[in-house]
Formats: sequence, C-alpha cells, structure tokens
Amino acid sequence: MASNKYGFHFYFAIGFVMLQSFTHGLPISSDPNMAAAIQLTESMDPTANPCQDFFQYACGGWIKKNPIPTSKSGWSQFDIMYQKLTHILKDILQEKNSANDAIPLKLAREMYTDCMNTHAIETLGLTPLTNYLAKFGGWPMTLNHWDESKFNWKNTTVSVLTTFNLHILISVFNDLDSNNTEMSSIYVDQDSLSLPRSVLVNLADNPEIKTAYTKLIFESAKAVKNWLKSDVTDAQIKADVDAVLKFESQLAMITVSDENRHNNTRMYNPMSLVELQNWTDDVPMTKSNSRTKVNWQEYLNDIYSLVNITIPMTERVIVVETDYLKQFVHLLDKTPHRVLANYVLWRIVDALSVYTNQRMSELQFDFAKVYEGVSQPISRSSKCVDIINDLLGFALSSVYVEKVMDDEALDEVTTMVTNLKRAFKSMVIENSWMDTETKLTATEKVDAMIEFVGYPDWIKNKTALEDYYDGIMNTSTGSHFYNIQQVNAYLSQNDFSFLRDKVDRNVWNDKPTTVNAFYFGSTNSISFPAAVLQTPYFAKGRSPAISYGAMGSMIGHEITHGFDDQGRQSDKNGNTAQWWTEKTLEKYQERTKCFIDQYSNYTVLNGSKLNGVNTQSENIADNGGVREAFRAYRYYVAAHGGTDSSKFENLTPEQVFFLAYANSFCGVTTPEELSNLVETDPHSPHRYRVIGTLSNNEDFVREFKCGAGTPMNRLNKCVLW
Repeated sequence: MASNKYGFHFYFAIGFVMLQSFTHGLPISSDPNMAAAIQLTESMDPTANPCQDFFQYACGGWIKKNPIPTSKSGWSQFDIMYQKLTHILKDILQEKNSANDAIPLKLAREMYTDCMNTHAIETLGLTPLTNYLAKFGGWPMTLNHWDESKFNWKNTTVSVLTTFNLHILISVFNDLDSNNTEMSSIYVDQDSLSLPRSVLVNLADNPEIKTAYTKLIFESAKAVKNWLKSDVTDAQIKADVDAVLKFESQLAMITVSDENRHNNTRMYNPMSLVELQNWTDDVPMTKSNSRTKVNWQEYLNDIYSLVNITIPMTERVIVVETDYLKQFVHLLDKTPHRVLANYVLWRIVDALSVYTNQRMSELQFDFAKVYEGVSQPISRSSKCVDIINDLLGFALSSVYVEKVMDDEALDEVTTMVTNLKRAFKSMVIENSWMDTETKLTATEKVDAMIEFVGYPDWIKNKTALEDYYDGIMNTSTGSHFYNIQQVNAYLSQNDFSFLRDKVDRNVWNDKPTTVNAFYFGSTNSISFPAAVLQTPYFAKGRSPAISYGAMGSMIGHEITHGFDDQGRQSDKNGNTAQWWTEKTLEKYQERTKCFIDQYSNYTVLNGSKLNGVNTQSENIADNGGVREAFRAYRYYVAAHGGTDSSKFENLTPEQVFFLAYANSFCGVTTPEELSNLVETDPHSPHRYRVIGTLSNNEDFVREFKCGAGTPMNRLNKCVLW
C-alpha cells in the first residue's frame, strides 16, 4: 500500500466536527458517512497544528485511545481490520458443516478443531517433529551419537521445500519469466534468513538480539534432547549453537542486501543447467567433497519429481544472484558437515516447532518478547485462524465474501479504479519532464493494467471451489502437525506444477481474506482483496472525500507501483524492458534521488535514520497515490454535480480527503519492532507515510493553507507522479 513524512510553522485553526449537527435523530450505524465522520473525529487531536504535524493532528486521538495490545508489537488501522477479519473467520470455522458445504471448507473446520485441541497436541508433543528430523539423521546437537553419513543437505532442503514450502540455503521456485512473461521459468535465488541480514552481519552491534536468539536455539535443542532422552551436555549444545550462529552470520555476509536488489536486469541471469553447473564448479575448493558439490540437474529433478516434471540439462533456469551461488559453494566447502547439519535442522525446528507443544511455543514467545517487544502471546484461537487462513484462504473466502461484500460495493471500487487510472494518465500527459514517446508508452501500460477487485466469481460455486483444491485431502489427519504437513505438501505441489503450463494472466493469486493490496509487475496487475475493502479504507455509500482519501489513495499507490523505481523496469506485459528514452530516464532518476534523500534524513529511533534507498519504491507509490487520488476525487465530484456528502461542518471536503488519507495510517509500534521495521520493511513507518507524503503535496498545502517552509510544506518538494 502507501508511505511518508512531516511539517512546519503557521497555525491554522480548524475546528472539530459538530456531531450534533448530523447525529440528530439518526442511529450511528444507519449512515456510513456519519460513522466515518465520528471515527475520523475521534481519531484527531484538535490541539495539534495541521501545518506543523499532520500525523499528530489526524491520529493523536487515535493513538491515545489505542494502546498497543500486550500480544502485539504494533497496532494500526490495518491491525484493527485484521482483528475484525479474524473474528469473522473464527465464526466461520466454528460453524457446523452442512451438506452443501464444499470439501475444502469442511477440511478447514476440522483443521481448526485439531489446532484448538491442545490436549492432543501436548500428548503428541515433539514426536511429529523429531520423527521428521530423524529422516535426515536427526539434529546433531540433540543426539548422543550422530551419524554424519545419514545427513545430505541437498536431500534435506529438497524435502523441506516440497513438504513445507520452506527455503533453506537456496531458494528455488517457478515464476513468470521476467523477459518473456508468456512462459514460466525456474528461478534460483539466495536463501532467506531467520533474522534480518543487517543484524546477522553485525551481531556484536545487536547484543540483546544475539543473546535472545542464542537462547532460543539452545533451549529448543534442550527441549528436543529431553524429549529424545539423550545425554548431551549443555556445554556440547552451547558449542554447537555458537558454531551455527557463526555459520549463519557468514551466510548472511554472502547474501545481497535489499538495497542492492532493485535492478531487475542485474538479477536476470538465464543459463542452461550445463552453464550453471560450470559456473558453480569453477570455484576453487579447499577439499574434494562430493557432499559439498551441487549437481544441479539432480537437485532440480529431486524437486520437480514431486509433480512428475523432468528437468533436462538443456533446461533454461534464471539465476537471481550469481555471486551468491559461487560464494555459497565455497562456504559449504569450508564448513564442517556437523555445523551445516545443525544449521539446516535448526531452521526446520525454528519453522515447525510452533505446530508442536506448549514448551516450544513458549520459547518462540520468549524470543519475541526481546525481538518484537510483546508481553503476552496471542490467543490460541487467533493463532489457529491465522494458520488455517494462510493454508486454505480461498475455502474460507467462499463464506467470507457472502458475509461482507455485495456487487454495488464492488462497482464503487471498480469506478474508483477507473478514475484513478484516468488521473494517473492525465498526470503523465501533463508533466514536463517526460518526452512524448515515453508518455505514450506509460499510458499504454496503465490501460493494460489488469484489475482484481474483491474476489473471483468462481469462489461462490461449490464445484469450482472443490476443483481449485482438487487433490487435497478430504478429511484431517486428526493431528495438527500432520495436517500442516499434508496441506503444505499439496500447496507446494501446486506451486511447482505450473512450470510447463500455459500462462493465464487472469488468475487470482491473492485470497480474498487478505488485508492488503498488491501490484504484480510480471502480470502488470493490481489487486484489492475483499478483506481490505473494509473500514476505514472503504465502506459502500460513503462520501467521495473519505472514500478517495483512504481507498482511492490505496488504489493510486498500487497503480504507481507500476512506475516506481522497480515497476518502471517492466512494460505493459510485465516483461523487463527499457521503454524509457535516455533523457527521460535521467530526469526520472533525478526525481527518485529527491525521495531517497528526503526519507534518509528522517531520524526514527535512537538516532537511527530511515533507509531511503530501501523504502524508495513505497515512498514513490505513497506520494503518487495521494496526488492521483485527489485528482480522481475531483473527477468524481465534477461528474456528480460538484457536491460532496461530507458530514464535517468546519472542514472542507478537500480537507476531509487528506484527513481520511492520514487516518488510514494511524498506528503505533513498540521500539523493538520499529527498529526491526527500519532494518527490513520496504515501507516507511506510519508517521512518515503521512508527513513525508503530504509535505510534498501542493494540493494538501493549498487546502490547509500551510505557509512556505512550515514542516508540512517542504521548500524542496519531491514530485515524480
């Protein structure tokens, strides 16, 4: 979705809404405008100067009334929306099955029941986990006698990828070929890590996290050791944990940081398996170790045998980070086999232990207390809803959309999308820094953008829903852990099966029970699932000022992603292409540098600053999205007689527009989580998504009459779209 920053001097007094003037004789729930006006009013801080700090002005009251729940590391409008979603999904999962319910929905309910059956989970304890680890020789640091000949990192990582969709050491996946989106290709990329890269490469600078993470591994190993009744000493486990931590730090050092993963061309390295084999074989080895060498054809065939696809040596694969693979092979060569096994098995334990007993959940929570700043675990029911929605979201959506959506609401959103596209195209045509040729191509890309709004039509059809989940088990296994294993294996099979299929750009990728919005570059598509089309972002029949300020800015944000620093690298069909003339691209990059510099100068926490490079895509989308939405709002009002049904007495509809935008980002975060977000999140924190965006916005400055040089009226405004 969106992002941004803050403001300056000159006080302009704006009164609160006079609630009596529009609540007289009406129940609050009967009028969406009244409900929205009350919500906006109660969120405001009337003592704050909107030209000094619009985030405080729009969200000061909200922050006072919304302390962070003890089980959360942050609380925002998005979290409130997700909480409402969770309540609805919980009700759906607790309903009794009827004869007309689809098999996947019945399965979801059974899985929820098994997830809630903590007695059965405690009885099984760690047995499902230790049985799975035993397939690979067991977790060395928990065993009296470990036979290293039974561990093969390739077999282990293939199994956990195809069984639990967990990528360890190497990431292998299907995706549309970014240079020819009419076909799918195999991608090979660097590993994800258990902690942010910046933390792992500088462990000495993060002593609290290092201590907590070390304790998590150590205590998890002790719990497994105790379950297995082995006699491994604490000292032995501690030595193994230290070696694992050192290895993961080395692994992090050879990965490429997010800041350096913005160039699509650099990360597109197609080669045959023969070339890939030669590439990684051409690494000086310190020892001849067949366990270290990667036979790529064998490795990929082990993965794709899951879906009966044969990978020949002529297969063309796309390597994302070529240097990582070379350094990875070298790192493996110099890493003791026991250390490698301990690391890989630890990653499996870390990912799967949450599906086992209370002790393992407590260990994960103890780490979260330090890492995220939470003080209470989330409720068991919320955890189970999250798990089932993640795995069987389309099955739950079949009931959810019946409860929350109607066709008129979808029509309103679709109209907004049309107006936002029109607004973006007009801004392209009117700007002075693009040449005619590039402008034409940009408008063609907007016209070609595919829209997914609400939910796919087929989801309400029982037969179609069962066809979507064709092959999934009909009933649960009765065990929470094995349910997770079975469904993940099915989903992994689906993920790999489309490698040879004809590409269909109109397939829904996002389950309607997702509280978020998306832009997908490979299909040049925007997506607004049903769960995000809820208050405060959207409600049917609200005044256009509120709808366009909140939902319209979100739509504009996603459209703009097609033209941010990464989106601009692909054409209307999603293919990586240089469709910019050299002169226009030069001017584009000058303007993006303005955003990088602006956001890099925001001090967030203990003197640390935002990463303007890492957040540039989202900051560009935030700034462009609001500008487009305001223009689209004016289109809408002009087309409907120039009136707006805003319920605010002392604010103009235009001011309400910006208030609604800012309100959608009301939120608070623990210091621990804020620190994590600054390191890892491509979005700027809530506050900067408001003040950063609006302080660049001429429409905002004009409507609130903010004097030149005040904090909310930057002298050197950053404007791209």
